[in-house]
Amino acid sequence: MHAFVSVSRYDRLDDLLTRIAVARQRPSWRDRILDRTGPVANASTLRVLRAVEQSHPAGGASIGDVAEFMAVEHSTASRSVGAVVAAGLVEKAFAAEDQRRCTLVLTDAGRRALETVTERRRELVAETIADWPDANVDTLVDLLDRLAERFERAAAR
Repeated sequence: MHAFVSVSRYDRLDDLLTRIAVARQRPSWRDRILDRTGPVANASTLRVLRAVEQSHPAGGASIGDVAEFMAVEHSTASRSVGAVVAAGLVEKAFAAEDQRRCTLVLTDAGRRALETVTERRRELVAETIADWPDANVDTLVDLLDRLAERFERAAAR
C-alpha cells in the first residue's frame, strides 16, 4: 500500500523554479533573445559576455571568473572564451608578470552585442508579465532577489 504524501510548499516552489528554468532554456525562448545569424548566436556566448561584463569593473575577468559564473570547469570556460575571443567580442590580454594569467575585457562589438541581447531579454520578461500590477512585479523582484541571495550563499558553502 502506498502512503499519500502531500506536496509541501517547498516541493511546489522547487517545481516552479524548475519550470521557469526549463522554459527559459527552450529553443523558442532562446530564439527570441539570441540572433542565430548575429554575434551572439548561442547561450554559451551570452554567458561568457555576461561574465566578463560583471567582472569588468574589477579590471577585467579571468577565465576562472567566467568558469565560476557559468558553473563549469575551467577547461570548458577556456574553450568558450576562445570562441568568443575569435569572434572579436572579447579581448584577451596576458598579464605582464605571469603569461599564464590573462584578463578578459569586452570589445566595443561585444558590448554592443550584449546590450542588444540584454534589451531583448528585458523586453521578453516585460512582455511576459505586462498585465501584472506594478506592485506584484515589485514584490516578485524583491522576493526573487532574497531567494537568489540565499541560493548563492548556500552554493558557496
